[in-house]
Amino acid sequence: MLHKMLIANRGEIAVRIINECKQMGIKTVAICSDIERGALHMQLADEGYCVGAAPIKDSYTNMESIINAALITNSDSLHPGYGFLSENAEFTQLCEQYNISFVGPTGDTLIRASDKIIIKKVAEEQQIPVLTGYSINNLDDALLCAQNIGYPVMIKASNGGGGAGMQPVYNADELKKSFEVLYSGRNSGLLVEKYIETARHIEIQIMADRYGNIISLGDRECSIQINNKKVLEECPAQNLSADLLNKLYSDSLKLAKTVNYVGVGTVEFLVDKAENYYFMEMNARIQVEHGITEMITGINLIQWQIKIAAGEMMSFTQEDITFTGHAVECRINAQSCGWISKWCFNDSGARFDHALFAGMRVTPYYDSLLGKVISHGQTRDDVICKMRRYLDKLQIDGIDINIDQQKAIINGDRFINGTYYTSFLRNGAV
Repeated sequence: MLHKMLIANRGEIAVRIINECKQMGIKTVAICSDIERGALHMQLADEGYCVGAAPIKDSYTNMESIINAALITNSDSLHPGYGFLSENAEFTQLCEQYNISFVGPTGDTLIRASDKIIIKKVAEEQQIPVLTGYSINNLDDALLCAQNIGYPVMIKASNGGGGAGMQPVYNADELKKSFEVLYSGRNSGLLVEKYIETARHIEIQIMADRYGNIISLGDRECSIQINNKKVLEECPAQNLSADLLNKLYSDSLKLAKTVNYVGVGTVEFLVDKAENYYFMEMNARIQVEHGITEMITGINLIQWQIKIAAGEMMSFTQEDITFTGHAVECRINAQSCGWISKWCFNDSGARFDHALFAGMRVTPYYDSLLGKVISHGQTRDDVICKMRRYLDKLQIDGIDINIDQQKAIINGDRFINGTYYTSFLRNGAV
């Protein structure tokens, strides 16, 4: 078993990992920027280490500083959480170089799995359906490819994640503007793909150990998005045929085996109205929305990430996996910066993953996610009713948050009927 783990992240995921390590008897080292020394994850860890100034490039993605922190604190392992360096092959290889167990896939796997261009080619080789698209490195090629595909198209960075570096465009003028923004300063190329306005975003949770065992842990619906960033997720997805789901599960496992995947990961697809499906990307890390999968499977994904990194074999097979009920997650995001003067959430039936405390400062330097309210029950209707109650009981004072937006979604006919898709919020169809 691992003895001391550095958590190379912040916010609610860092808090979650620290709490799981405590249950497993693993000492923890938290890192922070110079403006987050008092953050909750720093308060909870056994040790804390400041790795740089507030800008992300100086702290949470400062590879040299983070590796030094791991070495100075004698950490034998490192958990990257999500975002930041979680899918950075160079960082993973640095950990391997210094004999620090990285909680995630190997650097060689990440080179293939986390680059959208490379993993799309792998999917095509495995005869997994993909959207018509091209890898491009200049504006002229982008315009020509878009003309061949037909507008609208999606232009996206090959190494983007969490909705970053993605933009749907409807004409050549929009493509020119998006290209300038997305290509500026990037070392990687871009993809231009056909954009399906009424697609659903379905993802499959997978887990694999070092001994060739690999399983699927079901599906999630992640179609409620604003600017390509997820707002609310649920599982299982609604109104999908068993035949389609079997194909999604099968292709996800096939892709993971092809890249020698080890750890917890997600394979993401777009599904159109006719149930045609297209591979989109592979997230070689824990997802923000992993909690709803934990609720319906009863499997602690964070603990199993750590166990697999420590060399443990999975103690269950695909046949052992069962699904209980339904789960919905609402992301609680800050909509302004400032100081949280008070917060409270009095409902013992809910799961609330967060890093909140009175006196906490919300800054513009980091992602706006403050926490995740998760509702679980036997039926979807029951889960929706619970979530309405949970949102009513959550109070965060001092800054603006997206509670009203989440309430509008939960109470909207499109969500209640399960007839929504990735762009419906942009079209004002709550």
